[in-house]
Amino acid sequence: MRRALVKILLCSGLAFGTTQGRAATANVDITDIQPIVIDNRPVTLHPAGFPDMTITPLWRENGNAWGYTLYAVSTRDTEQPSPTSLVDTEDPDHDGQLLDMLRDIPHTGEDAIQTIHFASGRANGKPAFLLFVATRDTGAHPVPQPSPAHIRIYQLTRGDGEPGTTPFYFALRTTLTSPVTTCHADIGLSAATKIPFAKWNGHDAPVPTCPW
Repeated sequence: MRRALVKILLCSGLAFGTTQGRAATANVDITDIQPIVIDNRPVTLHPAGFPDMTITPLWRENGNAWGYTLYAVSTRDTEQPSPTSLVDTEDPDHDGQLLDMLRDIPHTGEDAIQTIHFASGRANGKPAFLLFVATRDTGAHPVPQPSPAHIRIYQLTRGDGEPGTTPFYFALRTTLTSPVTTCHADIGLSAATKIPFAKWNGHDAPVPTCPW
């Protein structure tokens, strides 16, 4: 099978400030993106240059179409062998504050508003562990209407040890705008990355068909 190859060149001069004073790399080539399908069970991965990382999906049922999955990314403590440490994610909507968990918004499943995906790849030619958060912009286009979408790409990064931070975190690298208006966030993700829907979701996952 032909390996998907995607190159994303971030605009020079971009920086994403955080409350801890960190800034994302201003010029990064992200290439060789290989989606990692998580499904509904914990998965332990071995990203180059980092301790093992375990991704644990936790379904939150609420009896209607608004259930969701929380994703906890964790790793062994670098100084003490027994504790497990969370791997946080920068939240650009709140000045780069750190989120302990990630959350999708699948709605009915056929019209997902937000999806969470992980991938291996390369950043400036070096191995990278990547996080993709695809979000439909439903403010002016509430469900079930199709809507524009954007994709935030993060890279696993070693923390700087400042108080209030985690030893490792996902740093925001760039935001892509999907070229299509869609009823499912992953259709927008596929259009933006040129990686097929099935590569992100598993080959048995049916591609939603937008009826509108």
